[in-house]
Amino acid sequence: MRKTVFAALALVVLAGCSTTRGTGASIENRVQALENRIQVLESDVQTQGASGYSSDVFTSKPVSDVAAETMSKKQIQQALKNAGYYDGTIDGKIGPRTKEAIKEFQKSSGLYVDGVAGRKTKENLLRYL
Repeated sequence: MRKTVFAALALVVLAGCSTTRGTGASIENRVQALENRIQVLESDVQTQGASGYSSDVFTSKPVSDVAAETMSKKQIQQALKNAGYYDGTIDGKIGPRTKEAIKEFQKSSGLYVDGVAGRKTKENLLRYL
């Protein structure tokens, strides 16, 4: 069963590599997202290893939830830029320009508008990474 987990990890890495296009910052963000996903999967495997392997590793939490939870500030800015809401520097600082971009994105996505990239906002931003 562990072979299945490692095969899934390989597919995640390969899928990310084959679809990566764009600037160096974009590639860096995609690599970070993939590394975060791998860490979560490896952690699940280690947790399951102590009590016996279970297929619940794949059903315990959707990948989109995991990815949304682990989005960095740079990834948020990059997603906003890719979506056309942010034109500033990707510096990992959530300042006034980034907050305004988040608000505009939330408004156009039908989300609660507060300028904070919470779970639902991040889930909606994922498609722009």
